[in-house]
This record gives sequence, C-alpha cells and structure tokens, in this order.
Amino acid sequence: MRILIDLALFALPFLLYVGWLQVKEQNPWLKEHWDKQPAVWVGLAGVVLAGGYLLYIVSMQSRDPTAVYVPARVENGIFYPAHLDPRRTGERP
Repeated sequence: MRILIDLALFALPFLLYVGWLQVKEQNPWLKEHWDKQPAVWVGLAGVVLAGGYLLYIVSMQSRDPTAVYVPARVENGIFYPAHLDPRRTGERP
C-alpha cells in the first residue's frame, strides 16, 4: 500500500500539469509542452512529494531502542507485515 501511495504522489504533479494544460485548452500530449524545463520541474516536484512521504513514514516508526523486531508472517491465511513490538527485550511473548 505504501508503494502505491508513493507512486501516486510521484504521479500527482504530472497529472496536475496535464490538467492545467487541458484548462488552458492546449493539447497536453504535444512535445512542445514537455520540453526540458517543464518536465524537470514536474519530475522534481514528484520526487519531493514522494520523498517527503517516505520521510514521514520513517519519522512515524517506533524509535524505542528496546523494541523487538517481529518478522513478517502468515497465520491462517492472513499476512501480518513486519513491525517493531514495543515489548521490552526481557519480556516473553
């Protein structure tokens, strides 16, 4: 799911640029609208949005040094992703 959100955030500036060209009643698929400068700025905006989301996700993760890593697993056909369990290292599950 995070990958889909990241891809959507990267694609968002491109979609907004295409929409803006549509509002201006110009054909967004012509090469002249995608010359070097607009493509660079739109691509850079996509990278900034996607990178910002990744930084947000990293900042929201647990930073407890005593947390225990629990690997991904499948139980009864249900996938549980890997995560950090806030238990203390000495505690038993």
